[in-house]
Amino acid sequence: MAPPLARLILILLAAAVPLLAAPAAAAAAVFPREALPTRSGYLPIPPANASLFFAFYEASDPVTPPASTPLLWLQGGPGCSGLLGNFFELGPYFVNPDGETLSRNPFAWNRRFGLLFIDNPLGTGFSAAPSAADIPTNQSVVAAHILAALQSFYALDPTLRARPFFLTGESYAGKYIPAAGAHILDANAALPEALRVNLRGVAIGNGLTHPVAQVATHADSVYFLGLVNARQRRELESLQSEAVSLTLAERWVAASDARGRVLSRLQNMTGLATLYDYAKQRGYATDAVGKFLNRAEAKSAMGARGDVAWAECSDAVGAAMHADVMRSMVLQAESLLRRTRVLLYQGIRDLRDGVVSTEAWLAGVRWDGLRAFLDAQRAVWRTEDGELAGYVQRSGALAHVVVYGAGHLVPADNGHAAQEMIEGWVLGTGPFGRGGDGDGDGTRSAA
Repeated sequence: MAPPLARLILILLAAAVPLLAAPAAAAAAVFPREALPTRSGYLPIPPANASLFFAFYEASDPVTPPASTPLLWLQGGPGCSGLLGNFFELGPYFVNPDGETLSRNPFAWNRRFGLLFIDNPLGTGFSAAPSAADIPTNQSVVAAHILAALQSFYALDPTLRARPFFLTGESYAGKYIPAAGAHILDANAALPEALRVNLRGVAIGNGLTHPVAQVATHADSVYFLGLVNARQRRELESLQSEAVSLTLAERWVAASDARGRVLSRLQNMTGLATLYDYAKQRGYATDAVGKFLNRAEAKSAMGARGDVAWAECSDAVGAAMHADVMRSMVLQAESLLRRTRVLLYQGIRDLRDGVVSTEAWLAGVRWDGLRAFLDAQRAVWRTEDGELAGYVQRSGALAHVVVYGAGHLVPADNGHAAQEMIEGWVLGTGPFGRGGDGDGDGTRSAA
């Protein structure tokens, strides 16, 4: 008899195909044929009658069969839709400012790789929750749902399962990715080979991963940029200390509220349009994506439910996961460093989850490769046309990349560098080429 996890997955696989919606021909005026997803619709997960919305785009110009690997992109939030990444950051087509038409993205991440977007967690984007009680409140449930959705996705085309697979995402996905990645590798050990996920690495952009360490960095970040003076720095440090103390006391809701006060005070002190990019005079112009995706023709083309109103970020999911915000995923990140490749990257202008905050938690990880990584050179990275792209530090399983000219949404701010980074890291080329782990080409066996 199959083990319980395998039995659950077999049930999900049997249910997967009938729930998928095919794009309608009537939507051709909204979506050029070349902009349509290769597959899109819904992937069943537990609980009963629940599913996560997805859109998958096959590689448009692969260089080798292993390079045509699926990348799963998870958005942050919590509760922000993966379709924001699709139509504003790294998908093959962007929504134009008019909210009615699409234009080709020259720096799409599906040039070399298959690209999978999922509206995660349940209750996000087009992934309507059967009830508010079904929205996850912690990373364990989120991780189980991501694995279940992946198994349903593989049921659509079993040949995809053998291809190398990478988990990628940004912001609050700094927690989703370690949770889901560690869960996948743990589950593989209990699964028959035919049901394992061929996970080869994870990439986290501007991630919130170890909040108690990261919240303590904001005062220094803005002070040394000249955005606050010494008195304001001390005020921020006091607010940060409160958030740290509440986190250490495991008063999770109060700790999350305290972090919110740090960010709110920081915003007021600096007068910045957005903490996501201190160089911007106004925030990211994402409203057109919502206007586009809520058109009936767009929902039909994407295979989404017509009765679901798409929102960039879900207030209901944010509320359900409020107590999760200050919980750490550093143990899961350490587990991944011991078992697979890890890329951490940040836009240099992000003041929420930026370079300093990542280095703060990274310096304390328990991983036998840490000392060699910290001693490694930080190389200047230029794009193939000679423009400064950022900085790369790598050793063993870990690569840390700082992206120049970018804030929180790196692919939206510096698409050229972001595309070159993800392709170089997966394929092991350029400054991302073969490190001490001896495996830079994405061809390692499944765990």
